[in-house]
Amino acid sequence: MLTFDIEEWYHANYDGLAMDGGGKSTHFRLNMEELLRLCRETNSKATFFVLGCIGEMYPDVVKAIAREGHDVASHGYGHELAYKQSYEEFYEDVKKSVGILEGLTGKPVLGYRAPSWSIVERNLHYLEALEELGLKYDASIFPVKTFLYGIPDAPRHIHRPRVNGRELNLFEVPMSVMNMAGRNMGYSGGFYFRFFPTFFIKRQIARANREGHNSIVYLHPREIDPTEHRLQLPAKEGFIHYYNVRGTKAKLESILRSYSFTSISDHLKRQHGLDV
Repeated sequence: MLTFDIEEWYHANYDGLAMDGGGKSTHFRLNMEELLRLCRETNSKATFFVLGCIGEMYPDVVKAIAREGHDVASHGYGHELAYKQSYEEFYEDVKKSVGILEGLTGKPVLGYRAPSWSIVERNLHYLEALEELGLKYDASIFPVKTFLYGIPDAPRHIHRPRVNGRELNLFEVPMSVMNMAGRNMGYSGGFYFRFFPTFFIKRQIARANREGHNSIVYLHPREIDPTEHRLQLPAKEGFIHYYNVRGTKAKLESILRSYSFTSISDHLKRQHGLDV
């Protein structure tokens, strides 16, 4: 499955950052054109998790995503961490974003991914808000542990999550991980995609396929553009955020040409009986 988190270069959740561009120009439109071109030329379909505020700023881009046959799903409204919101704030944030996106595409929004994978153990019950809003799947859980996110012992494959002793009426689509030295680690998205060499990522995708599972790729528009503006970050955060951005677009194209990629909703319809 191919996924993109659609946000601006300044959307990040490190402490002390103001999530605005300071009036600077942006390469967002050009980067989106490149992502859509790569999908078109490799016959790939994707799920684009779009911020509601992006829908307000770039309605034509959101319409283009839908027009080319990709899924438009919710990434929330303004890239706020879900675990820093109350349940009510989270509910209204997702509801607002879904309304904006559905108004642009004329199609139902089926899925959600939290900014920075911010559905964790202490707010897992927030998935009930997605169910109440009528969404069909969540893709917010990363079965790893980092300083910012993760549920390391979460199920590694698509399932219906249980909250408060009840199985929810939506699918959980966790991010792909591999086992390394007894710990789960990502390999096919974001920093992990930029860090590991192409042959290694392909090897892990092939291994997952042999075991009867799919891999999920995720990237942001800024990750294919080494000339985009950069946030001023401390060394560790800067390394995580920008390592090997220069090589990401070529790596993505190589991987898209090596495997068949589809959207999350299409996969759920074909393999898990999603009925919409």
